Amino acid sequence: MTSLPSLPKVSIVIVVRNAVNTIEKAIKSVLEQEYSNFELIILDGLSTDGTIGIIEKYMPEIAFFSSEKDNGIYDAMNKSIKNCSGEWIYFLGADDELMDQHVLSKVFSHRPKENEILYGDAYYLHKKTVRFGKMNRYSLSKHNFNHQTVFYPSSVFEKYTYQTKYKIWADYFVNIQLYFKSNYNFTYIHLVVSKFNDLGTSGASVVDTAFEEDRVQITKEIFPPDVYIFYTARNIFRSIQKMLR
Repeated sequence: MTSLPSLPKVSIVIVVRNAVNTIEKAIKSVLEQEYSNFELIILDGLSTDGTIGIIEKYMPEIAFFSSEKDNGIYDAMNKSIKNCSGEWIYFLGADDELMDQHVLSKVFSHRPKENEILYGDAYYLHKKTVRFGKMNRYSLSKHNFNHQTVFYPSSVFEKYTYQTKYKIWADYFVNIQLYFKSNYNFTYIHLVVSKFNDLGTSGASVVDTAFEEDRVQITKEIFPPDVYIFYTARNIFRSIQKMLR
């Protein structure tokens, strides 16, 4: 008799600071998954608003918890990776939720290849719309994958870490490198993975100054020439449109 392959273990990471109004929904959306082989990792950045008290209610079901000072979201995410034991790593925002209890079961209905990075869609709570669909090299020059929809093999983080100088788009920088300069393949799953709070840090119209200063150089050095030309032409066109308004 041939034995069935075991379900891959998924490490779900929540990085949080002062999210007393949303953290419980995020936690419950994870713990209510029908998929059984996952662990929940929570890193708190010294919350002062009651967030820790809510987290403590669920401590028996949390694989790792720490509350300590960090240098922003991506510093905490880098720290969290060291405490993940799963074959796959997924980052959920403290003000976001998994779409429903079937998400992990659907994503891992088959065992993905070791060089696959899986991604789906997100439901934007305030825009009340689903984004972004299947990405390609040109759409990646315009915007990032929605971070709350991406499942990474843990092997990714043996080489890549988040650059903490980028306060909002460190994950974008990693994804660009993975898409164009690695042996990993991004595989689209036609599935709404998460409910995304598009008024949160990454959804709001906040500028990552450090990333924007480096963006042209990043695009020129990492993107293929045709994508760099597309990116440049698009920016010129948008500048002309602004001048004509």
